[in-house]
Amino acid sequence: MERFFDTHAHYTDEKLAGNFALTDELFASDICGIICVATDNDDAKKCIATAARYPHMYASAGIHPSECMRFPSLGDEIERLRLLCREKKVVAIGEIGLDYHYDFSEKDVQKRFFEAQMQLAEELDMPVIIHDREAHSDVFETVKAHPRVRGVMHSYSGSAEMAREYIRLGWYLSFSGVVTFTNAAKTHEAAKATPLDRLLIETDAPYLAPVPMRGKTNHSGYIHYTAEKIAELHGVDVDTVARITAENARKLFRISE
Repeated sequence: MERFFDTHAHYTDEKLAGNFALTDELFASDICGIICVATDNDDAKKCIATAARYPHMYASAGIHPSECMRFPSLGDEIERLRLLCREKKVVAIGEIGLDYHYDFSEKDVQKRFFEAQMQLAEELDMPVIIHDREAHSDVFETVKAHPRVRGVMHSYSGSAEMAREYIRLGWYLSFSGVVTFTNAAKTHEAAKATPLDRLLIETDAPYLAPVPMRGKTNHSGYIHYTAEKIAELHGVDVDTVARITAENARKLFRISE
């Protein structure tokens, strides 16, 4: 049986942090890789420390759009981020992007942080993990403005048409437990429109638990439900989805082992 690579999880979140018995069990069973994704620079330090415990856990470093207003100096945070990106276990800048659903951060502030982090990704030649919630047009315009940057759209929520545009630009799309929801027709169509060689899977743990685990604390052990739905949509078996998405993750994040 093929094993799964969870490309987006928050193992520093209070619901999961310190539960090493769970993580040990996951790596001993059907998980071959996890990206522990940061939401700010302090969280990135925790992600790096958590990833250091496991040969096949990796970290990202970046400032989530909802956290931007907490930092008075963009320049200082970018310099901190630059240093964090030198850490061996850091494989991506993220999660970064725009979130227009909540008003935790003003749009102009979000855009400045997003742009600065995209510039840093270009400078360091690192992939990015992008958060896009109800900001599809502005995110896409920023991506197009940085043609040398590649990355993944985390928990993709856009249309099938926009999915094809990202694929044309050489990007990956990641699908979370949302794709298992019966009312997620738009996400189903987007997943079907995404070729398997451009598709990643994720949990966004501890959030977005898939059907039939909705309402529970999510973790990487539930990722097979997402893989099963992707397999159904593409008319292939689950092992094929597991193998190809793991290969895609290693390619995007430049993981050799």
